[in-house]
Amino acid sequence: MTVSEERAARVEFQVLGPLQALADGNPVPLPGARRQRLLAGLLMAANSRVPMGRLIETVFGDEPPDSAVKQVQNSASVLRERLKDSERRLIVTEESGYRIRVRENQLDSLRFTTTLADSRRQAAEGDLDRAVSSIRSALSLWRGPALDGLRSAALRGPAARLDEQRLGALELCARWRLELGQHQEVVDDLSDLVHSHPLREGLHAQLITALDRCGRRAEALHAFHRLSTSLVQELGVGPGAGLQRLHEQILAGHSQPSRPSRPRRGNGTQPGTTLPAPRVPSITPASPTPRQLPLAIRDFTGRTDHLAALDALLPPGSHELGSGQAVVISALDGSGGVGKTTLAVHWAHRVQHRFPDGTLHTDLRGYGPGRPATPAEVLDDFLVALGVQPAAVPAGTGARSGLYRTLASGRRILIVLDNANSAEQVRPLLPATPGCMVLVTSRDNLSGLVVTEAAHRLTVDVLSPSEAKALVVGIIGPRRAAADSAAVDDLVGLCSGLPLALRIAAGRAAAHPNITVADIVTELTHEDSALDALSRNQDPRAAVRTVFAWSYDQLTPPQARLFRHLGLHPGPDISTPAAAALADLTPREARSLLSALADAHLIEPVAQDRYRFHDLLRAYAAELTHDRDTEHDHRRARQAVLSWYTHTAHTADRQVYPTCTRLTTNPLTPPHPHPHADRDRAWAWLTAERANLVAALHHAVDHQLDQHAVQLIDALGFLVLTGAWEDRITTATAGLRAARRTGAPDHEANVLLARGEALAHLRRPEAEPDLTRAAELAQDASNIHLQIAARTELGQVTRRQKRLTEALRHLQEALTLSRGHGTGRWEAVAEGNLADLYADLGNHHQAIAHGARSAELRHAIGDTDGEACALATVARGWQGTGDHHAALTHARHAVELGRASIGSHEETLAPSLSVLATSLHDLGRESEALSCWQEAAQIYTEKGLHADADAINQHIRTATWPTSSSMPTHR
Repeated sequence: MTVSEERAARVEFQVLGPLQALADGNPVPLPGARRQRLLAGLLMAANSRVPMGRLIETVFGDEPPDSAVKQVQNSASVLRERLKDSERRLIVTEESGYRIRVRENQLDSLRFTTTLADSRRQAAEGDLDRAVSSIRSALSLWRGPALDGLRSAALRGPAARLDEQRLGALELCARWRLELGQHQEVVDDLSDLVHSHPLREGLHAQLITALDRCGRRAEALHAFHRLSTSLVQELGVGPGAGLQRLHEQILAGHSQPSRPSRPRRGNGTQPGTTLPAPRVPSITPASPTPRQLPLAIRDFTGRTDHLAALDALLPPGSHELGSGQAVVISALDGSGGVGKTTLAVHWAHRVQHRFPDGTLHTDLRGYGPGRPATPAEVLDDFLVALGVQPAAVPAGTGARSGLYRTLASGRRILIVLDNANSAEQVRPLLPATPGCMVLVTSRDNLSGLVVTEAAHRLTVDVLSPSEAKALVVGIIGPRRAAADSAAVDDLVGLCSGLPLALRIAAGRAAAHPNITVADIVTELTHEDSALDALSRNQDPRAAVRTVFAWSYDQLTPPQARLFRHLGLHPGPDISTPAAAALADLTPREARSLLSALADAHLIEPVAQDRYRFHDLLRAYAAELTHDRDTEHDHRRARQAVLSWYTHTAHTADRQVYPTCTRLTTNPLTPPHPHPHADRDRAWAWLTAERANLVAALHHAVDHQLDQHAVQLIDALGFLVLTGAWEDRITTATAGLRAARRTGAPDHEANVLLARGEALAHLRRPEAEPDLTRAAELAQDASNIHLQIAARTELGQVTRRQKRLTEALRHLQEALTLSRGHGTGRWEAVAEGNLADLYADLGNHHQAIAHGARSAELRHAIGDTDGEACALATVARGWQGTGDHHAALTHARHAVELGRASIGSHEETLAPSLSVLATSLHDLGRESEALSCWQEAAQIYTEKGLHADADAINQHIRTATWPTSSSMPTHR
């Protein structure tokens, strides 16, 4: 080592806090903010080339001077002088840019990342004590927020990612320490931290768990309510499902005990060998038992025959179950407003103790506004409730249904499927083993379930006169009922036993003691009113509209206006911020008015700050707004709520996909924007609003609000991460009408590209025409990024079809277009795809070169998913040359990055594991190879990519194994 190299090796850098340089342990002065920003920009991409353009942006922001290049060069020279780097061993000039070369022990962020990875491996091996020691060592490197004090928009993203890794590590450390029984220590460590991060649900969850396990139940509940209040006030949303379940467990006294540390396992590998950390299991350990039923009605009345019939259908106890038993299915059918849901929920609450493994509930939205829930959507929610990590939910209804039935096997679960529209909607949601029971409600008689699944059908009619009278008496009180008995009988007759009408009519009397039941009867008798849907001349329930009108007429003008406007909302439910946008209110005003509407039983709460209509009331609200509000009012409300959904969806999309380029860059900002605290909250909002966003897109198209439609379609990319490929196709098909009406070729190209990508993923032949037309339109519009995207997808489609010459042409064209365009992401994509293609063609050195270039670009922009893919391709290239040791190095790094992916393991982790397995096998390490192949096949299976899984399994069957055993056994 030369003197210059030794001097460079003695320099250390710290970015986990204020930027600092040390030489032989002594601080090195770094004068000037620009020089500090330049050094920070290089350290954020340590050991990678940083282009001059990116450094200029880091140093000067959006308005660089004409002499920016010269000033950056001068600053680099000053840094070299300060760091005694006269021979340029530390800061290296490369291809109109710079690279800073540091070892792991010279940069605290590299040490943090490595030590954190070590702790994960130790935990996976069962040594939680070592894991906690390692992760605490990693956290001790932090001196404050990353790059604290440096003002640069370009550095904000990389610094935020480091801060996010620190918070994630703190949550992980707390979780492991809870498993070790260190509850009090966790409380001490997290108490101050949650005040610094009042919206960080993960930290609060660990603190609440620790408090509960310390026996401090009241403090745990107080911590939950403090978080809930903060989330509602700051973001307009409540805590996530996991925290809600934790809260319910604590209330019920069913908190999870800590688990003892698992013993370490020997792995039989050679000394010094580093195995890839096992993939996190798909099922979350110690998942709380799901109890998803909505609140039961307090004054439930009657239905004794139906309750007895349902009780008789209960499956036998677990000790009585035999192999010949079948899952029990009961179907409640009846007309709207007759009380099917109330009956189902009341009975389910009565008996859910008989189902110790959980109660699942969903509204299938079979009758009502918008699109009915698809089985795939419901299965997504059910699988997560049963402990499957969201990233591991497979794509496709078939794969999800199969996993759902696997998880339900051997369990006793009650499943309530409310508001179904057909047997076809229900079938994928039926478990296949005894012990479970399914209760379905529908306006349809579901004869298909009765015939093919042996469902027990129970028809729910209006309440009998005695039951209806009992309901009225329960609401107004026995004294008033006895004093006006004849009027009560008349009221029951006028409402025809319809529970919804009876509750509103009797509720009016209860709320206004000066109004007698006889007064109400007189009003009902003489009011010429009926909902058209109930056909007054044929249906005795003609007074329902009048009953609704009583509640409506009691509203203040602002409450009445909001109620009418809610009839214009396209989706199945509505959040407080969306209602505020719809009615031109502040969120605080909307929250107060919605609460008043719920108190009047005109809407019902379904979650924190989220409401829905009974379908008859929705029809009434729509009728009112049609009669009393102008078309101008309607158009303003539609545009306002669509603008809110569009802006909020794009805000979330940018947090989930920070490196992606979108055609819509600046959607109109609504009066009250809805921020997302972090990437997790953005993802939670997108998934919670999925049905509303899909309905909003169709609503925009149907009402020819085309700008909203084409902007919304640009923010629905998250659908592909949830496996909702069919939703992506149907929304794009609808959006195509709007795009063509705009006459803008770039919008049409964008929609065709969205549909083509989804079709291509599903291996459908219609993908190629869509993508070809998208490429042509993008060229007409001179839109570079859409041309690149279309050519890239065409290259992938033709490559899968073994049309390699065409694939090469498309991908080379994409690369040519991408050079110098944007942040470098598209160039990285093109380089990576070409690397894959050259690997297919056997041109291994070209595969290595293009793959390395892609990995470098991906690393520079912080795209770890893409970097994992690129490194896996580089490993394939080295395999082709016969250098399996080099292949192992790159494949291991790819696997490490792939495990950090938020939901694309079929694209990042599975291919990397497969490549790693190939080299391990060729080096004679068969057991490790088999483990990696099997994990890759599992990922493909979970994602519904059965062809890919079959290819892996076929490879396992045809691989050469040692003669001493037919195949190594994976344990």
